[in-house]
Amino acid sequence: MIKIDGSQGEGGGQILRTSVSLAAALGESITIDNIRSNRPKPGLRPQHLHSIQTIAELSNSTTEGLDLNSTKVSLHPNNISSKNIDINIGTAGSITLLVQSLLQSISISGKTFMFTITGGTDVNWSPSADYLCRIVIPLLEKFGFSITSSIIKRGFYPKGSGKIIFKVKSPTKIKPISIIEPEYSNLVIDGIITSDSSISKPQSQIDEQCLYAKTFLEQHQLNIDSINTSTHDSGSFSSGICISSTSQNCFIGSDILETNVKQLNSLGKNCSKKFLSEYASNCTVDHHLADMIIPFLSLSKSSSQFTTSYVSSHLQTNLDLCKSITGMNYIINKKINFVI
Repeated sequence: MIKIDGSQGEGGGQILRTSVSLAAALGESITIDNIRSNRPKPGLRPQHLHSIQTIAELSNSTTEGLDLNSTKVSLHPNNISSKNIDINIGTAGSITLLVQSLLQSISISGKTFMFTITGGTDVNWSPSADYLCRIVIPLLEKFGFSITSSIIKRGFYPKGSGKIIFKVKSPTKIKPISIIEPEYSNLVIDGIITSDSSISKPQSQIDEQCLYAKTFLEQHQLNIDSINTSTHDSGSFSSGICISSTSQNCFIGSDILETNVKQLNSLGKNCSKKFLSEYASNCTVDHHLADMIIPFLSLSKSSSQFTTSYVSSHLQTNLDLCKSITGMNYIINKKINFVI
């Protein structure tokens, strides 16, 4: 039985999601207590319930303590089996965070799956749908996954109602990576905006912000390969930009979601500056992606290495947590930002 203190490190939902996912992947029972104990509303929130319930279904598990606001949960997994699952989070809970957990749990099963998930596609405190599709999935495919994703509808706070369909073939083992020298190419800017009464000519507004980002990056000798913008119906204002660069040796990006219409004019500026900081570090994996991939790499039987812009608290938390669950070892060279 694996026992995890949910208040360690960041002490948030990340501890819960990673712990349960890895336990399911390994087929080992786990108990997590003190769940989100340092948050204003401790315990399980609806999005956490959906995540654990789905992982339990995938792994044919029995569970204990799986209730709203519960601060202690146990999962007793059996074998992972191929399934087609429809999940409706019911709120603007993050689709991208949920699917990360599901992919971790099935990552060495060698099975096929289809997940149809309804919820928030572009919401605060989580990767945007474009970041997931442009950056995260291509790197997971380097690990051995085969993933197709279809964004059927965008969903924003507070209603959600977005939908993404994922078709997945998972590997039987995680392939290691060694990406030290960056190769920046395929530079794409994706912009989205909602059409509601708080803003006039939304398409022109998002086009303008993406053009600002393009001009700014070109002033720093970065050539943009394509710009994609779109407008979506919603009862509230949201606008976001994702800037990505992917190749066989580089997976970096930045995304910003703005829900305050008064801050729209700074969206292109802020996102392009954020991307430039990752690019200027000469890293091969941006710092947000770095912490996302550690659970997958912890299941590999071979060592991997990559560079990142800096070691965030989320990354350090995931390194320590995955080490305690899987027994993986790691070395960080902070001088040159190697994570091995």
